[in-house]
Amino acid sequence: MFHNLNGIRRMAVVSALTVAIGATSALSTYAADDVTVMLRSGERVSGQLEDLNQGALFVRVSLNDQRRLPVGEVAVIDFVGGATGLPETETGQAADADHLLVLRNSQLVKGQLIDIEGGEGSDKPTEPRLFIFRTSSGEERRVAVNQVGRVYMGQFTSGQTAAATGAGGLTVPESATGVRVQANQAWTSTGITVTEGQTVSFAVQGEAQLSSAGNDRASAAGAASGRRAERAPLPTVLAGALIGRIGPNGAPFGIGNQATVMMPASGQLFLGVNDDEVSDNSGGYVVDVKPQAQPVLRRRR
Repeated sequence: MFHNLNGIRRMAVVSALTVAIGATSALSTYAADDVTVMLRSGERVSGQLEDLNQGALFVRVSLNDQRRLPVGEVAVIDFVGGATGLPETETGQAADADHLLVLRNSQLVKGQLIDIEGGEGSDKPTEPRLFIFRTSSGEERRVAVNQVGRVYMGQFTSGQTAAATGAGGLTVPESATGVRVQANQAWTSTGITVTEGQTVSFAVQGEAQLSSAGNDRASAAGAASGRRAERAPLPTVLAGALIGRIGPNGAPFGIGNQATVMMPASGQLFLGVNDDEVSDNSGGYVVDVKPQAQPVLRRRR
């Protein structure tokens, strides 16, 4: 009798482990296509994309919670930024009836999202997930999900722009002129070419929100809290500080709130926000960049 009880207990433990492993496996199959959907009401639903079917977008929030979101109520489908800190370069083009496809290489494509095919949770789970998008010119494009950054579902309004900054979020100052450095983008090209040793002046406006914590804000000099980010481009400089680099692969250097900085190399000047995770940021800086004329060296006679 004693041995039988031990056998029953062992079988129960094995069964429990089997159920736990099965549940873990079921959850892991949905890990590839994490998405945040912002509704036109400003509400966000985060989970794993499953399907677009019969006028509804299906998002699995948890193993036992699948949300059916009517397409007409969807403002943004976002794979990269949590539907916060959306850049004006995108929202400005998303205000009309066309849908706006934002690829991860920053290309913007206008048209209509026709369908989403394949992938876990769809009726074709073994096929790769594809976004079927018809461009404004009538071309049909089939785009792999790992190339999609965001899709705006048309008629994006100023109220939705405000919601997209998130709780306590910020936007880049509208009235300021200069290079707009969005805090949720790693680097922004100024379009200005500098030379090594040249002095460049900087005048900065704006503020960056570095996380969902309301007091985690920074000026060009860096985080108001004095914190640093260990995996930021410049880990010894305050998080959120304005930084620069020369060329797309140049070494980063600090700018902060300095009025002038001598350029360490020659090439195109890029600006960024010193943070290790920019996807949850909002706001940013408007930077007036003015390269100073190089002195003319005269030869001695």
